[in-house]
Amino acid sequence: MTSTHPGLRPYGFEGPVDYIERITYLIWNRPNRDLELIRRHYSPSTAIHLDAGDLVGDEIVIANTTARLQSYPDFHGVIDDTIWTGSEEEGYRTSMRWTWTGTDTGGTVYGPATGRPVTSTAIANCVVKGETIVEEWLGVNPLALARQLGYPPADAVRATDYPATPRVARPSFEFTRTAEGDLVQRAFAAALEGRAEMGLFASECATAFAPDIQIDGVAALLDWADGLRAALGPLAIEVDDQYSMPASEAMPVRVATQWRITGTGPRGPVEFSLLSHHHLGEGRITAQWLAYDELALAHHGIASPHHPKA
Repeated sequence: MTSTHPGLRPYGFEGPVDYIERITYLIWNRPNRDLELIRRHYSPSTAIHLDAGDLVGDEIVIANTTARLQSYPDFHGVIDDTIWTGSEEEGYRTSMRWTWTGTDTGGTVYGPATGRPVTSTAIANCVVKGETIVEEWLGVNPLALARQLGYPPADAVRATDYPATPRVARPSFEFTRTAEGDLVQRAFAAALEGRAEMGLFASECATAFAPDIQIDGVAALLDWADGLRAALGPLAIEVDDQYSMPASEAMPVRVATQWRITGTGPRGPVEFSLLSHHHLGEGRITAQWLAYDELALAHHGIASPHHPKA
C-alpha cells in the first residue's frame, strides 16, 4: 500500500540511507531474510525499469527475488554506497550501489547448476515516497553472470527474451544541476564521444565496467568508448537524472547519474541505459562505476569483446 506521508521519519527511519540500506539487507540477506517486506515497501503499481523490460508490481518483485535466491541459496549482498537527494517534505531519490555473491547450486535461466561462485554488482535508482518505492531504474549486467558461469554470449541470448526495440522509461521529474554533476557530464560524455579531456580524470582513475572487469587508467575508458562507437556509430548521450553529495570525513564528492545512450547497431537503432557512480577529488574524476546491460547489447548483435580486456 502506498505511503501517504512523503517523508521517512514517521515510519521509523532516520533518513534515506537508513531506509534503503536497512530494507535491502532485511529482504535479501540471511539470517533474517524476509521477502514479505517487499509487499510493504513496493506497491502493486511500482515499476522497475530495465533494458530487459519493465517489472511492475510487488508480486513480480517477490517472484524474481525468490528465483534469484533459489539459484543462489547462499546469496549475500553488501551495499557499497548510497547517494541521495530529496527531503522529508518532498520524498527522496536514492542511488544504491551494491555487490552480491553467491554459488550457483540451484540452476539459472542459462542452464542447470554449475556449482560456480559469482559476483555481481548493480545500481538501483529509487523514487521513495514515505516508506514505499514508487518507481525504480535498475542497472544490472546479466551477461557478466553468464560469463562467470561459463556460458558464451550466444547461449545467454538464446536463454533470454528482450524487447526488439527496448526503450527505458524516462523520469517524469526534472533534476537540479550541480557543478559536480556538470563536471561528470562534461568528462564522461566527452570520453564516450572520443574526445576525453584528460585534465578531468585522475591519471589512475579506476573504472568498474562490470563485476568481472575493473581497470585503472583513463586509457581503459577510452578503449571501451571506442568499442561502443565501433559497434553503434556516433552516440547520442542524454542525462535522465543526476544528483551529487558533498565530501565528508569518510567519503569524497560523489555523483550519481542516469544516462541514456543511443546509436545504430548492425540490426538497427539501439538505445540503452547506463547508471553510474563517480568519485571526485580536486576537480577530477578519481573513480567510476558503470552499471549497464551487456546482454541487451548482445541481443542487438553487439558482442562483449568490445570490452577492454583485464
